[in-house]
Amino acid sequence: RIFAQRKVDVEPVFGQIKACLGYKRCNLRGKRQVKIDMGLVLMANNLLKYGKRST
Repeated sequence: RIFAQRKVDVEPVFGQIKACLGYKRCNLRGKRQVKIDMGLVLMANNLLKYGKRST
């Protein structure tokens, strides 16, 4: 049950990032750099959602 709920909640976010932002692959190496890069991508996604909601 938990795994089914997680799949519903998480998968659309990554699909939206791939479709709208064109982010499909990380070209960086190292856990720290990938973490920073993914943080920026998720921040951009949140800003896009926030912009759509506030207008």
